[in-house]
Amino acid sequence: MTRNGNSHYTPETEQEAGMTKWLFFSVTICVLGNSFLYGYNIGVINSPASLIKTFYSQVYLARTGNETVYNPSDKSLYYAKDDNSSTVTTTLAPVVVVTLGPKGTTIPSNDTPPVVVVRPQGLARSPDDIDKDNYIEIMWSLTVALFVFFGMVGAFTSGRVADHFGRKKGMIIMTIFMFIAAIFGGITTMVKSPECLMVSRVFVGLHNGVTVSLASLYLAEISPKKIRGAIGTCHQLFITIGILWSQIIGLPDLLAKWESWPWLFAFNAVPALVCLVAFPLCPESPRFLLIKKADEDGAKKALVKLRGTFNVENEMEEMRIEARKANTLEQFTLKKLLTTPDLKMPIIIACTLQVAQQWSGINAAMSYSTFIFKQATIAENIIPYVIVGQGAINVIATIICVPLMEKLGRRPLLIWPMCGMVVSFIVLTVCLSLLQSGNYQSSQTTLGIVCIFVMMSYIIGFAVGLGPIPFIVCGEIFRQEPRAAAMSLALAFNWICNFILMLTFRFIQKAIESYTYLIFIVILVAAIIFIVIFVPETKNRTFDEIAASIAFGRARRGARHGQDGEELQPMGGGQRV
Repeated sequence: MTRNGNSHYTPETEQEAGMTKWLFFSVTICVLGNSFLYGYNIGVINSPASLIKTFYSQVYLARTGNETVYNPSDKSLYYAKDDNSSTVTTTLAPVVVVTLGPKGTTIPSNDTPPVVVVRPQGLARSPDDIDKDNYIEIMWSLTVALFVFFGMVGAFTSGRVADHFGRKKGMIIMTIFMFIAAIFGGITTMVKSPECLMVSRVFVGLHNGVTVSLASLYLAEISPKKIRGAIGTCHQLFITIGILWSQIIGLPDLLAKWESWPWLFAFNAVPALVCLVAFPLCPESPRFLLIKKADEDGAKKALVKLRGTFNVENEMEEMRIEARKANTLEQFTLKKLLTTPDLKMPIIIACTLQVAQQWSGINAAMSYSTFIFKQATIAENIIPYVIVGQGAINVIATIICVPLMEKLGRRPLLIWPMCGMVVSFIVLTVCLSLLQSGNYQSSQTTLGIVCIFVMMSYIIGFAVGLGPIPFIVCGEIFRQEPRAAAMSLALAFNWICNFILMLTFRFIQKAIESYTYLIFIVILVAAIIFIVIFVPETKNRTFDEIAASIAFGRARRGARHGQDGEELQPMGGGQRV
């Protein structure tokens, strides 16, 4: 419907704009330069994990005066020179296991002697030695967790970046952090410094912490209402594509080799460069321009470009109403956000969904899946390909989720897939317990296959529901004025929970082994109960309608009785037709 002097319109008569070339281009560049990099850096640390831990061990040995060389045939470190000062080659015999009695005497066959490992001369560290070294484990877990900790720091500042620089400009500025990360990651082995990789993960975390929030805001604010959920899902889709790509190029046949694994971290510069070159061509968020910058002309030009039509008055009027209300309110600081009664329930919902997303165990499954499949007794040479299959399933399930988002709604896609995740972890716990009991050796292969299957089903459940929807819901349950601050707070919870999980998971896994996943089961069940009781459906509803439906106190009563003033009136102030 067009607008003229004698006609009126309502939110329901808003033009049902769809995908246009500029909207498609803007979404693609946004998710490639930000969401993709977030997913890539979740997964990239996984495939070369054993190589990196071995490199750490080599460097720390060298710092004590013990130079070593890496033997790819048995993945061990050998002293660079033997006792006769002759160079050790990489063709040394593997570790030999023999049975010895007291003082080296032969033990009668009817006795059960201890097993003694006799090492070939020159062996410094075997893979088992490295895996059992707590110092290496701490340094490795710290490397993984630094990404998350500084992501949390970035998330706390993302609201200020979003409101000061804008959504698009903020993401462009943050690309410099990814170039720095690529440099430090790429030179790690060249300068023989684990600290370089740690610094790389710091800058990756800062970049992702800010841009994950900015990307979610940008996608929510440039999307037409009718396809807002589908476009919001693109954020999670490209996270999964990033994870899959890291798994593919991290195969042992590609870059996960002793001499080439730093290139996995240098690759960060490629998507960052694409973002730096192409993002300036994309329009800024119209809502940011009009509501935050009072630039109505700029907002209209951006909206016309995104919608591919000049008939954008409906959306402009909706934003004008929101801007008028925003102008009567003071800037939302974190303190104001937490002390505004009407925002109490939206904040609880947003933060709880982010906690549930991270403590469902997904990033442990992605960053430590190599160790999970070893726990399931999967052959070591098969594990990298199982991990790639896991990443492919993740992408396919997320693609399937895009049309489902607008057909089924947010709540059903949260609740039922999460129930499936609970079942998957129950089965995984049972299978791992049977494997580790040692009483089912004849069924080891079958139980290992079941573990692979249930991990895939867990990934599907996450990709369809708990993966994309918390980001979408967090962008939908707040009005414009508190949205950036609220997203910043919610994403901070996401990163905090992720940091705690990444830092502790391997130690929890070593301590309670197969029962690790009971922790995730309890968290998922509690989250399902919370969602059933408190989380509203947000599909095909305006930001104000959603906010009014979950506000506490007078605002909610006013919404129920139609007393909330301008925000519940038809856009444009006319009568319904």
